[in-house]
Amino acid sequence: MNAPVATRALLARAFGWGSAMALVRLACSFLSIKVTAVVLGPAGLVLVAQFSSLVILLQSMLGQGLVTGSVRQAAACGADVEARRRIHATALRMGAALAGVAALTLVAGAGPLAAWLLADRALAPLIALAALAVAAAMWTDVLHGALGVSKEVGLIARSTIAATLLGLALFASATHLWGLTGALAASVAVSLCAAAVATAMVHWRARGIALRDFIGPFDRAAFRQILGVYPMLIVHGAVTPLVLILVRDTLASSLGLEAAGFWQAAWRLSETYLALIVSSVTLFFMPSLGERSGQPQAQQRQILRTLVAATAAVASAAAAVYLLREDIVRVVFSGRFEPVAALMPVQLAGDVLKIAGWILSMALVATLRTRWFVAITLLGAACFVAGTRALVPQLGLQAAPWAYLATGALQTLLAVWALRDLLWLTPSGVVAPAALSTSAGPTLGAAAVSAEGPTVSPPSLPAAPGGVAR
Repeated sequence: MNAPVATRALLARAFGWGSAMALVRLACSFLSIKVTAVVLGPAGLVLVAQFSSLVILLQSMLGQGLVTGSVRQAAACGADVEARRRIHATALRMGAALAGVAALTLVAGAGPLAAWLLADRALAPLIALAALAVAAAMWTDVLHGALGVSKEVGLIARSTIAATLLGLALFASATHLWGLTGALAASVAVSLCAAAVATAMVHWRARGIALRDFIGPFDRAAFRQILGVYPMLIVHGAVTPLVLILVRDTLASSLGLEAAGFWQAAWRLSETYLALIVSSVTLFFMPSLGERSGQPQAQQRQILRTLVAATAAVASAAAAVYLLREDIVRVVFSGRFEPVAALMPVQLAGDVLKIAGWILSMALVATLRTRWFVAITLLGAACFVAGTRALVPQLGLQAAPWAYLATGALQTLLAVWALRDLLWLTPSGVVAPAALSTSAGPTLGAAAVSAEGPTVSPPSLPAAPGGVAR
């Protein structure tokens, strides 16, 4: 099989498996939302979300750079098995050290964090247990990254689907039996379950990677190169969950836990249907840009086609949700969540802008425009949090959806500006004069595109994280 045909086959498998994962997550997310809404109510929904965001915050800050850096290096090694092993072993040691730092931080700050995030200092032991979830999630990501390098997309999907189904069973059972405490403990158990499933998949089913490949000498050169990707991904990994924590805290402190729970319900609806599109796009968009390294016109076409397709898909889904929003709220949640329907129109408009900004942000990452990516991420976070706080006195609970809409618009416009030299290429491959005359800016260069080719790795920039216990 020649390279172009093999690449198309890989991307087709990636898209198919991505769709399957997204559909399973979609179904499980709706079921977990229903269980949480019925058993715990709006207040419980927001507390579980705060706990999950804490785990995601630490996992993303510590693990995204680790996975992305090790995947890039391992992919560049080609058929050099020994070099791959050194990289995997180095990544494991780095992950263990970082997980230890996270554990010490959570244990030391368990009391204050429980009082702030969960409104009950007595839940501090569960905050400490979250360290296990962080470590397990990082290990799962490292394993999936290694499977991505060996192009075993199907195993990543099977592992994710199996863990999602088992996680739903754990979460629903524990929540039903023990209420909020059970839901929080199950959130930890879900991550442990996912790590166990991924480990079993690698041990018994993987062809291109084995567990023994993670045992070996520490490679200082690999360590330095992995560290090199951390600045950009630490910002993104920290910002997304931290912003959600702060927005929920703003609403809870100003309007009460129940009101914050209504907004969290609207947010969960958004991220659940967005995950269907995000999961599929993530698995092929970055590899396809890597395949077109050094071909700006091909990259332009790929970015624009993906942007139009993804935005149109989200707009169509958002329109359907808008028309059925009252029925969806009653079915997915319960009668107690009726105020959520009023939040959905602005929230859904924000979703369309969010997916557009996300596609363009992925393009910034692929073209290594690090400073632009960091700047846009931080400005968007500030807009969302500050906008919510500023609008709450005037708009009440509607403040968060409007701030979300403004954030999506800001990030999309800034990303278009940052990519103007690539997006405005003429058919001859020359930058349009309007773009050329203003092309200076905080970018590391459009030509510095990752050249690893079409390797498939787990989503490193998820815009709408899934999972059954969030």
